[in-house]
Amino acid sequence: MKALVYHGPRDMRYEDVETPKPKKGEVLVKVKSVSICGSDLSGYKGGSAMRVAPLIMGHEFSGEIARLGEGVSGMKVGDRVGVVTNLYCGTCQDCKDGLQNVCDNRFIIGTTMKAGGYNGAMADYVVAPAVKIMPLPDSVSFDECALVEPLSISLRATKHAGELKGKNVAVFGAGPIGLMGVMCLKSFGAKRIIAIDIVENRLKMALQCGATDAINSNEDVLAITRKMTDGVGLDVVFDAAGVPATVNTGIEIARNGGTLLMVGMASPKIEIEYKHAVCKELRLQASYMYTAEMREGLQMIVDGKLNVRQMITSRYPISEGARIFEELASGKTSDIKVILAND
Repeated sequence: MKALVYHGPRDMRYEDVETPKPKKGEVLVKVKSVSICGSDLSGYKGGSAMRVAPLIMGHEFSGEIARLGEGVSGMKVGDRVGVVTNLYCGTCQDCKDGLQNVCDNRFIIGTTMKAGGYNGAMADYVVAPAVKIMPLPDSVSFDECALVEPLSISLRATKHAGELKGKNVAVFGAGPIGLMGVMCLKSFGAKRIIAIDIVENRLKMALQCGATDAINSNEDVLAITRKMTDGVGLDVVFDAAGVPATVNTGIEIARNGGTLLMVGMASPKIEIEYKHAVCKELRLQASYMYTAEMREGLQMIVDGKLNVRQMITSRYPISEGARIFEELASGKTSDIKVILAND
């Protein structure tokens, strides 16, 4: 089969590799759509320990069952499917506590974890455990299904916020996670959703996704948000950026007793306005990956509660992947979400 193989920083090659064979309890999926994640791009540039060469990336994808491994029942060749890509062990204490998202023994399709590497979906075919297969209704496209994994991250973070009906919320970072955060916040009943970013086309997309207001980060964010909330501040700040400026501005604009959701991870270390956060009695809530949210997110799309399709700004054949990765890495593109497809 053909695959887009990562051989090292900025070295991606579309080449022939051996087609994987499903083992007992596994299925072979013919990839139809795979989305490029920001973490894939970071790995391509050499900035992710979760991408060790040689590796086939791709953990946001959908496709059709091409072959069943021994013992697999309840599905058939040709079925349209999505795949839950977090392959946790299920036996460690974290898994028993419902924290399968931080299981130290897990594999993640398309990445390199402590447990090892697992080739992903930027290829003609990918193997996955049958228990991770999600049936895909005809009403949901392969492209939409490829966005369920990042949606699950935003959905889990939103659930951490608690009751949102009638609340005033800000979202830092109008990339895919922030935009899906806007959608989830709106779906959960937030009254005012203020998108904050430095890129104008992303702010426009945020308004399209359900934000009530958009602020460019170059403006006086504190003054503007205070005016919008009659001087009180925001009930919840959803940080999908994870840089010092957004985290500390989030502490500033949150109301006393408010919540700062820490989702973005652009900076591994951040010096925060700790005393200010303590004196405001803020709740600092981290959120990482997902547990059951992939299946929940897919159902929300099926039910018509979310429109993730609008975020897809470009679509290319996987064969052009090396060129597309380099363009995205240049920082000169205006794309928000790119799909690589096997049509």
